[in-house]
Order: sequence, then structure tokens, then C-alpha cells
Amino acid sequence: DLLLYIRTMPREELASLTGTISPDVLGAMKGLVNVVMAGIGEGRIEPDTVTEQSGEAMAQLCMWQLVVGYNLRELEVREEMRAALGGSPPEDGRDENGRIWYGSG
Repeated sequence: DLLLYIRTMPREELASLTGTISPDVLGAMKGLVNVVMAGIGEGRIEPDTVTEQSGEAMAQLCMWQLVVGYNLRELEVREEMRAALGGSPPEDGRDENGRIWYGSG
């Protein structure tokens, strides 16, 4: 189980998973959880609210977090590589092949 695996990870190893992620990506991931949690209980979920969810619902939330986090981090790395190589997106946001550039810049 993913939840059991995460719960049993050493603190240092758990911290290393988020150590290279920017505050923007972490904020976006936390925002996703906040939106999902706000949808539970008709938006009356506060930071100190205790709620009960099925293992299936939590597994789905974890899976979405993994997918969203992976994709956001991938976009972030692409942007870092582009910046390191001195590239910048064209005026219309598309490269010579018509692909759209994502990220700031």
C-alpha cells in the first residue's frame, strides 16, 4: 500500500522527495488537496477539521498527487534546462514546430 509505504519512510528520505521541488510546485500540489478537501462536506473543511475517508478515496488522492506532482516537476525541469541553455520562448509561445512552451519566461 502506498499510504503504508509513505508512513514508514524515514524522515530524511521523505524530506528528500520534496527537497528539489520549488515552492510554486508545492503550493500547486497543496492547492489541489485543498480543492479536493473543500469538495468534501460542502466546503466546511477547515485545517483543524477531522474527516474520515475510505482507503480507496485516499489512494485516488495520492495517485492524483503523484501524477500532478510529476508533471509539474517535469515542466519545472524543462524550464530550468531551457534557462540554463539560454533559450527563450518565441513571442507567440510556440517553437519552430508549433509546440507550445509552458512555464514562465
